Amino acid sequence: MQNALRLFWSGTRVSFAVYSVELTPAVVLGSKIPRWVLQALFFVLIAKAAGGNELAKFALIGNAVHAAVFPAIVELAIVIEVEKWAGTLPHLIAAPANWLPMMIGRSMAGFFDALLSTALVLIVLVPVIAPDLAVVNLLRAAPLLVITLITTGGLGWLSGSISLPTRWGMLLCNMIGYIMMLTGAVNFPLSALPPAVQVLSRSLPMTHGLLAIRAVVDGAPYSEVMGLMGLEVLLGLVYGAAAWLMFRHRLNTARSNGNIELI
Repeated sequence: MQNALRLFWSGTRVSFAVYSVELTPAVVLGSKIPRWVLQALFFVLIAKAAGGNELAKFALIGNAVHAAVFPAIVELAIVIEVEKWAGTLPHLIAAPANWLPMMIGRSMAGFFDALLSTALVLIVLVPVIAPDLAVVNLLRAAPLLVITLITTGGLGWLSGSISLPTRWGMLLCNMIGYIMMLTGAVNFPLSALPPAVQVLSRSLPMTHGLLAIRAVVDGAPYSEVMGLMGLEVLLGLVYGAAAWLMFRHRLNTARSNGNIELI
C-alpha cells in the first residue's frame, strides 16, 4: 500500500509539472478559456433561440458538465499516448513496480483541468444566461461531477488501451467525446433521441451522472438521485475493469512479441 501511494504521488507530481509547462498563462488566457466558454456559449445561444430561457439553462448545465468530461476522457488516453511517444513506455513495461497507481497519478492534472473547465464555464455564463440558478445547488452538485469524471475516465483509459499499438489514439478519443455530446443529453433531453440511440446513451458514462446533476441543480435532494449515481458508478467500474484488462493484454502482448515500443 505504501509503495502504491508513493507511485501515485510520483505520477501526480510529474503530471502537474508537465501541465504547468504546457499550459502557460498565455495559453490559458488566449486559448483554453475562450475555447470552452465560446463552445458552451454557441450551443447555449442555439438552445435559447430554439426553446427560450429554460432550454438555454438546460444546455448550459449540459455543456458545463461536458466541458469537464471531455478532458477527463482525453487525459487518461493521453497519458498512455504520451508514454508511448516519449519513449518511456518500455520502462513502464519492464519495471517490476505496479503501473496502475502511476498511471492514475499521471492523470491527476487532467482531472484538475476538467474541474477548472467546468468552473470557468459556469462562472462566466451563469450570471448572463441563468442568473436565477442557486449557487448552493451548484455546489451541492460538485461531488456528483467529481464522481462522473472518475467514471468517464475509465472510458478514456479504455480508449487509450485499445488504440495503443496504433497512431490514431487521439482521433478515437475525440470521436468518443463528440458521441457523448450528441447522445448524452447535453443540449437536448434524452427523450428527444430515437429509442436505439437512447439505449446507447444509457450504456455510456456521463449520461446518468448528468441527469443526477441536473436534478440536484434544480433542488432535488441526494436521496432522489442515488439510483442514477449508482448506475453511473456501475458503468465506471465496468469500463475501468475493461480498460485494465485491455491495457494488461497490450503490455503482455508487447512483452511476448518483443515489440515494447508498440509503434
